[in-house]
Amino acid sequence: MIKLTIDGREVEVEPGTTVLEAASKLGIEVPHYCYHPDIGIDGNCRMCLCEVNGNTNKLAIGCKFPVGEGMDVKTASDAVVKARKGVLEFLLINHPLDCTICDQAGECPLQDYAYRFGPGDSRFREPKRKGPKTVEFSDKVMFDTERCILCTRCTRYFEVVRDSRPIGVENMGGASTITLGPNGPITDPYQMNIIDICPVGALTSRDFRFKQRVWFMDFADTICPGCERGCNITAGAYQGKLLRFTPRRNPEVNKSWMCDDGRLSYKTYNLDERVRGATVAGESVAMDDALDKVVELVGDGSGVAILASTVDTCEELAAIGEFAKLSNIEHIWHGEKSWEGDDFLKLPDATPNTAGAKALGFTNVPDEAPALRGLIVAGDVGVPSRLLESLDFLVLQTPVAGALGEAAVVVLPGRTALEKKGSWMNHDGRRQAVKPALDPGADVPADWEIWRDLASAEWTSFAELLALANASLPEVAAIGTDEYSTIVGPNEQAQHLVIQAAKS
Repeated sequence: MIKLTIDGREVEVEPGTTVLEAASKLGIEVPHYCYHPDIGIDGNCRMCLCEVNGNTNKLAIGCKFPVGEGMDVKTASDAVVKARKGVLEFLLINHPLDCTICDQAGECPLQDYAYRFGPGDSRFREPKRKGPKTVEFSDKVMFDTERCILCTRCTRYFEVVRDSRPIGVENMGGASTITLGPNGPITDPYQMNIIDICPVGALTSRDFRFKQRVWFMDFADTICPGCERGCNITAGAYQGKLLRFTPRRNPEVNKSWMCDDGRLSYKTYNLDERVRGATVAGESVAMDDALDKVVELVGDGSGVAILASTVDTCEELAAIGEFAKLSNIEHIWHGEKSWEGDDFLKLPDATPNTAGAKALGFTNVPDEAPALRGLIVAGDVGVPSRLLESLDFLVLQTPVAGALGEAAVVVLPGRTALEKKGSWMNHDGRRQAVKPALDPGADVPADWEIWRDLASAEWTSFAELLALANASLPEVAAIGTDEYSTIVGPNEQAQHLVIQAAKS
């Protein structure tokens, strides 16, 4: 281990650690643009300059300079402050004053750094360089030449992470620009990640472009429901409508990336029509009356099965399992959904919690299912047609009833994946907290509350249910109630986004 001092504070790090990484361990921010933890070092932006061992004549590049025993590093000395101001003044010479119309405003490291570390004014009086502002890199990505600071994060992402070169740097000096390669528009299924890592507004999402200012939006740090990978994401919404998913860094799961299919799947959770309240035989009834009807239909549990969605959380599945046990229901199955996976992040199982369902005792629907008297469908799940033959009754608890709603005796409301609170277990057995990005309203109670009331359970609160799920999953590190937060409001999130963007 190597000991060094950064801004008067001692730290011990592994050999090979850079100054920037060592400072980060102390919580000291070294501003940077070109460096990214999941792409690597480039050293071209010079924002991360630091003073090492009093050498003010040749400041060190913090992202690339390795630490040494006894090294004394200063990240905010007079020489460093002056150098940063000079770098920012240079970067802003040709950068357009687009903040008022730029999608990156409010979560822009250039905007943030200019305010915190910049000179405050410019000595540049000549006309700014002009360039194309709407270059279509693909049907998903738009490029603005004038805003680009040539950090090359986007080109290095494709080279380092995706082993391809659909874009590159063309020309030299002041004429340098990012340009498409000879094969035309980008077709990579992970191309939209370059939008997230762009530290300015040069690369924007054609889907999110001009939709909403981030400081008016609500955000929730949650998990992508698209497949069993469990990519960490931030879901952004405005006035109860989802507007985007963006990846949230987790080095152990998805690093800083997510697939475009998962990113754009947010649209499926903006429901035009949904189940609100309960119905029995097509007539609206009080929730208690509908639950009483379910209990009546189930009877002693013989000949009844439960088919649960693997979008349901571990906590909801634990509550369903409690209801099944108390009702003597032997058959508890989980649904299946698949799509085409790949060799990067996207996995064939297109649901987020199959591992959690199996750990809680749910099994696949057998090829030769037993004769059933009744079927209870829990959550958003496809129902095999063989299960619907010769049923006396069908109960649906789901966000959208669809065609089965007309055949169901009882229909109960359900929440979508982006309205749930709980946890999902991914394919690696990692249990991750799921937080709601939307609130569907009082007439759509949480799924676990419905199963709690059906089971007449002794536990009443989410904290108690969480303890029940933790006890049912002993091999997984227990998740505590402090991991579940309310939706982050726009005022708090605006600054949070700027800080997170600057750190990544």
